[in-house]
Amino acid sequence: MGYTNYWYQYRDFTDSEWVEIVDYFNTLMRIEHYRKLVDLGAVNGREPFERAEYGDAEIYFDGGEGGSCETFVLHKHEPKPRYEGDKTYFNFCKTNQLPYDKIVWKMLKFIKLVVLDPTSADFIISNDNGDEIVSISDTVTLDTNLSRENFDHAYKWTTAPQKSRYEIAKSRAINTKHLVEEKE
Repeated sequence: MGYTNYWYQYRDFTDSEWVEIVDYFNTLMRIEHYRKLVDLGAVNGREPFERAEYGDAEIYFDGGEGGSCETFVLHKHEPKPRYEGDKTYFNFCKTNQLPYDKIVWKMLKFIKLVVLDPTSADFIISNDNGDEIVSISDTVTLDTNLSRENFDHAYKWTTAPQKSRYEIAKSRAINTKHLVEEKE
């Protein structure tokens, strides 16, 4: 099979959210170390491709130095179903933990924790390491003083002594079955 990142995108990104996502991606691509990890020209008609544009409806890239497995594709708008029952809100990118996996996971975490409301379940991310961020609740604190480059460390789980381990675990994630049922 191979190591994979997953995301459920239950709505389109707004124009202002998309601008923030594009800006962050372009910021990453200005950092030489990150830029070497991806191949931006592999699937793009514009040559040479150096950056995402606000008018683009997708951000996509393959692995660069260190190899590639599947193309990462992030859509501004949820794609139209290709057939009856097509679950267009479900996305994945198999990276086999090649070096570009770092960029894929950074992008997904940035969207979930910085761009969108982290307490909402309209964008869910997970990976084969067992990392899953559905909805951040009162058991999480966000350090908003950290810069964009360090946002990976901007959240930390906190435990309140008055809550049981079950209550804390339950508050970290919400039941998303109803979201899937609504889409089917």
